[in-house]
Amino acid sequence: MYGDYKEHWSMVDERMNSAVHENYPEWKKSKERRSKTLTQTNVTYVNQHGDRFTRDAEQRVATFRYRHCDTTYSMSYDDDNNVVSVSSSSGWTWTKMDDGGGWLVRNYFDAWHVGSAEAGDVVADENGLRCASGDASMLGLPVRP
Repeated sequence: MYGDYKEHWSMVDERMNSAVHENYPEWKKSKERRSKTLTQTNVTYVNQHGDRFTRDAEQRVATFRYRHCDTTYSMSYDDDNNVVSVSSSSGWTWTKMDDGGGWLVRNYFDAWHVGSAEAGDVVADENGLRCASGDASMLGLPVRP
């Protein structure tokens, strides 16, 4: 008797409870939401200096935060994986000119141009932001103390 009750109860539960039914659209939506939250695209790392940085799905440094300051830097890349813009949480932006003529640096109050001979290309890696050739201080990029 109990076996029949248990068998019928489980069949009724599967048929009647729409939250468990696989064809119920809300169930599918919640399952997709759960699976998306489990697979993160950005992973946060800490380097040997205590700085935090995230890598995107293509293993490029997407954001960087130095341990000694409370500013986060976010990078944008072109198709060749070169840094084309950097923006900081403090309001500074660095944008590479399309013609290869250098960088445009802006903050809330000022803007200036730094030529490519003085600054070169900006590289973002697990050690921070730096210029491949040239001087990072010309751009006003952060320098590790």
